[in-house]
Amino acid sequence: MTSTSSLYSLARLLLIIGALILILGAVLEIVGGLRGLFDLTFLIPSLGFLTGLVIAIIAGIVAFVGAGQIKNTALNIILLILGYLAWGIGGILIILGALVALVTRFIKT
Repeated sequence: MTSTSSLYSLARLLLIIGALILILGAVLEIVGGLRGLFDLTFLIPSLGFLTGLVIAIIAGIVAFVGAGQIKNTALNIILLILGYLAWGIGGILIILGALVALVTRFIKT
């Protein structure tokens, strides 16, 4: 049981760090126009700049909520989708956190 709880802690940590990176990266791009200086946020060419920022902020907020409810399978699937849409370093961390939580949920002990 200890390994399961440590995997959930790892997933929670990945979600929180990914959410912080997404939210801070989006806010810095809105406020300072740091586009191109470093690539910490989303990268979906078909979306516009503002739409991508909104998706990044929403994904970050949902990831913070998801970190508190790490055992909820439906929320982890939603986080996988939002992490893919947000992409970047934060989105990848959210995807990894959601995958670790899903795998941990279905491990037979």
